[in-house]
Amino acid sequence: MKRRLPRASVALSCACALVVMQAAQAEAASRTVNFNYSHLWLTPEFKTGGGAVHFTVKNCNYPKRDMTVLLRATGGINTDIGTETIKCRAGARATIGKGLKPGTFELELGKLDDGKRFKGTGTISFAAPK
Repeated sequence: MKRRLPRASVALSCACALVVMQAAQAEAASRTVNFNYSHLWLTPEFKTGGGAVHFTVKNCNYPKRDMTVLLRATGGINTDIGTETIKCRAGARATIGKGLKPGTFELELGKLDDGKRFKGTGTISFAAPK
């Protein structure tokens, strides 16, 4: 009986920890977008379950150039949440809006209007709405 009690308590502790970890994880959602712009480009709107929004560049034709990523809330009055400047190269990532409440948003991608067009693909990732 003495050996079973510690084993049972360890098993119960592991089971409880697993349940807590699974409950804490939010479901993630993502959208892949193709961009092609010379100055500004808006993504389609997307709904989130709250928390930060991430934009990751998959590929870009000008990998050494800077691009801006601006997050805007579009529910009601449009409100700029934050912006980040990243390189337009594969793997570059912007994270904006930590601690956001659930809502509807869009990203605005921008760059210096120098006559060159940024063409590429990116992924928007966020917590899925419930």
